[in-house]
Amino acid sequence: MKRVNLKILKMIIVIFFSLVLANTAAAASGNIAYVSQKITKAYFYLNMGIRVANARKDLKNGMDTLNDAIKALEKTAMDEEEKNVLMFISFTRDQMAGVLKQPYTAENGAMMLDFSESLLEGAELIAEKQVGKKGGEEGMLNVVERMEFLLERITKYYISHKAGFKDYNNVVQLENAIKKFEADLTKVNAYHYPADLQDTIVKLNKFWPIARGFYVGIEKGSLPVIVMASTDNLKKLLNKLIKFHQKAAKK
Repeated sequence: MKRVNLKILKMIIVIFFSLVLANTAAAASGNIAYVSQKITKAYFYLNMGIRVANARKDLKNGMDTLNDAIKALEKTAMDEEEKNVLMFISFTRDQMAGVLKQPYTAENGAMMLDFSESLLEGAELIAEKQVGKKGGEEGMLNVVERMEFLLERITKYYISHKAGFKDYNNVVQLENAIKKFEADLTKVNAYHYPADLQDTIVKLNKFWPIARGFYVGIEKGSLPVIVMASTDNLKKLLNKLIKFHQKAAKK
């Protein structure tokens, strides 16, 4: 009987640590995806002299988060492909850090856009292999966190367009991010939130069309400060939903 109990205990421990590692991978890959957009967005804002203090803060926080996420993933169990992807992510991080120390040039700006997409692609591959699809509260947490990521992505393409990167594909990427945000907003609206969050949902739905109008005006006007403020306002509302789903997912 003691041997059986010992085997069961070992099995429980293995399962527990497997879940811990999976959650670590989920959080780390999600953080990499998020800051891949945030860092590049802040880079353009900083070098265009717009909201400089906030941009510097976002750059520092973004790189710190990226470093922590890479360290966390290094401790998780990975197959050979994932290890290679993580090595590429680390290499891209180092290149990005090097560019951040150099004066702004159009070439460096183009490299930052490439870096952001490389980090995103790597993070998505690791997330897909390590985490997979989740439903329930964890699924809704993924939805609202993805909405926050999409806002960073939209703003990145908006400010890079103002910086001179007017490739039509960048406009298409911004428009695709808007469509995905709206698809996720539909899921949020279908969820039954408690009474104390109803005002947040109302504000989110009321402000989104206003912000959307600024975002889709990428080729018509230039409102980088308003766009940033709109993104910040939406993120504040989403953060309330994120905190709610984080607590709900733990129950």
